Amino acid sequence: MVANASLTRSDSMRKLLDEISRELIITDIDNGDGLIALPDVYPGGSSVVVRIRRDSDTYIITDQGNGYHEAERLGGSSTFIRVAPSVAQLYGVKFDSHMLFAMEVSREWLANAVIFTGAASRKAVEATAERMAEERETTARQVFRDHLREAFGDKAEFDVPFRGRSTKEWRFGARVMRQGHLSLFDLVTPHHVSINSTIVKFQDISALDEGISNVVVLADRTKMESADVDLLSRSAKSVIPLSADRSTLLRVA
Repeated sequence: MVANASLTRSDSMRKLLDEISRELIITDIDNGDGLIALPDVYPGGSSVVVRIRRDSDTYIITDQGNGYHEAERLGGSSTFIRVAPSVAQLYGVKFDSHMLFAMEVSREWLANAVIFTGAASRKAVEATAERMAEERETTARQVFRDHLREAFGDKAEFDVPFRGRSTKEWRFGARVMRQGHLSLFDLVTPHHVSINSTIVKFQDISALDEGISNVVVLADRTKMESADVDLLSRSAKSVIPLSADRSTLLRVA
């Protein structure tokens, strides 16, 4: 009886695993080629799909150019082309002139090839998004500095340390001492790390109760949640966009 009960439980678990496998991996046939939607997604939310084409005794696996098209939707097709070769090499796959990840393997390596091709395609899009974010942040930081130099001249110092009530030393995007009044500026990107960091820094500075003007400069307001902007507003005297003109900068300082 114990043996039978154990077999019943094993059969039940096997059935459950089979059901989950079918839910995780979706397959289809397109013009004789196999399509596999992997349990993985691109940064934009689309599923990673690979195509399997039989060629005599070997199989050709590609991402059908999906990685490139996902990067194109992000506005980063040229960035994708730059980062894709190194990602492809990392995963042991190929990147051809048609912007397709591809491998040609025998049957025994087919499963691995599907995994690595899909992973490489996804990773290349992730790397593209990260590179684009870095480039946007670099550009925003340069604009930030240019605007403050235009408004305050040599009174603006950049990437400066300052201690709050906790005595922890924080780094701020800029410090301006004008007519005996101190203002601290911080450039905030839509990334949650940047948002949370600035909130904590400004809360610590506000606890000094020394009348310091804390100013948040939003690198890209259109990509930020209203709730995050509200939180920043509570910890700072002013929240302004990166595009703020000279008169606005003079007013908030």
